[in-house]
Amino acid sequence: MCFSKSSTHGGNIYEVSREFVVKEKDIVDFSANINPLGLSPLAKKNVVERLSLQRNYPDPDYLELRRAISGYLNVPLNDIIVGNGATELIYLFFRSLKPSSVLIPIPTFSEYERAARLAGCKTRHFLLEERDDFRLSSNKLIRNLEGVEAVVLCNPNNPTGTVLPKQEIKEIAHFCKERNILMLIDEAFVEFVDDESYAAAVGLLGEFKNMIVIRAFTKFFGIPGMRLGYGITKSVKIKEAIQSFKEPWSVNGLAAAAGIAALGDEEYIKKSKSIISVERKYLLEELSKFSWLKPFSTCANFILVKILDKEISSSALRQKLIPFGVLIRDASNFLGLNNSFFRVAVRDREDNDKLILALKKCRGA
Repeated sequence: MCFSKSSTHGGNIYEVSREFVVKEKDIVDFSANINPLGLSPLAKKNVVERLSLQRNYPDPDYLELRRAISGYLNVPLNDIIVGNGATELIYLFFRSLKPSSVLIPIPTFSEYERAARLAGCKTRHFLLEERDDFRLSSNKLIRNLEGVEAVVLCNPNNPTGTVLPKQEIKEIAHFCKERNILMLIDEAFVEFVDDESYAAAVGLLGEFKNMIVIRAFTKFFGIPGMRLGYGITKSVKIKEAIQSFKEPWSVNGLAAAAGIAALGDEEYIKKSKSIISVERKYLLEELSKFSWLKPFSTCANFILVKILDKEISSSALRQKLIPFGVLIRDASNFLGLNNSFFRVAVRDREDNDKLILALKKCRGA
C-alpha cells in the first residue's frame, strides 16, 4: 500500500498550484476540513504578544496549556498529554503500547493504518456499509473485536461525518475493558457536532482505564499549520508509555500560546458552532439538488458525496473543478470507498456558493 502524503490527504494547495499554475490565494480549498473563520482573534493576539519569548525553550511540561485544556473540558490536569497535532499522539500510541493487532472501521482517517503498521501492529478492518449510510453499529463492531488488542474509533468519523452516540461507545468500552482491549477515540471533529455531549467520550474516562481520547486544535480552532493536539486518559499505563516515547518540546511555544488563548475565546467558539450548523444544512440542501450527486448526512464540518453518474469519476471531477478555483477531496483512496466518492468541507456562504456554481459549470466544461 502506498502512503504518499500528497495523495493521502487533502489540503495540498501547493501541489495544485504548481501543477495547474494557479495562485494559492485563488484556490478555495474544500479538501481540508478547517474552520472557515480561521484563527481565533484572541489566539492571534496571544501569538503576536509572545513572539519575543521565542528566544526561550517552551515549558517542557506545558503547564499553562494543560491548565487551559483542563478548564475547557473540566478534566484533571494530570490526565492530559499534549502533542504536535493529534497525529503525533496517534503514532505514539501504537509505537509505545505496541498492540499486536488493531480493529479499524473503514473508511476512515488513513494515519491509523499507517501508524499501526509502522509499529508492527497487524490491522483488521471493519467495513462500514453504504446501505447503512456508513453508520457504525456497536453490536456489529463488538462481534468483530475478538482476538484484537486495540480498536480505533474516529468520532465523528472522517470522511463519513457519522457519529457514534456516547451510549454505544460505552457498550464497546465495557466489552473492551473485560478483554483488556485498548481503545483510541479520535475526537478531532467532535466540537462541530451540534450536541457535543451526545458524542464526546471524555466523561467515560473515569470508568474505562483502557481508553485514550485524542483531540486536535487543527480543525475547530483553525490552526493546521501550528500542529497542536492533546490526549486525555485516566490510564497510568497509557500515559507513561506515550510519555516515555515522546520527544521533548514537540509543541512549539507559539502553538501553545495560540491554543491557550483559543480555548478561552468564547465568542469565537460560539460563532464557529453557529456558522457550521447553518452552512452544513445549507450545503447539504444545495448538493441534494444535483440529480447526479448523493450527499450523505453529516454531523461534522464536511460532507461525503457520491457521484451517481458512472461517466464521471471523483478524480476527473476534481480536475474539472480546479480551473474554477475550487479544490475538492477525491475520496477514492479511502479504504472502503471507490472513485465515485468525494468529500467537501463546510465553509462560509460565499465559498459554499462558489462550490455550487462550479459544480453547475463543470458539467459543461
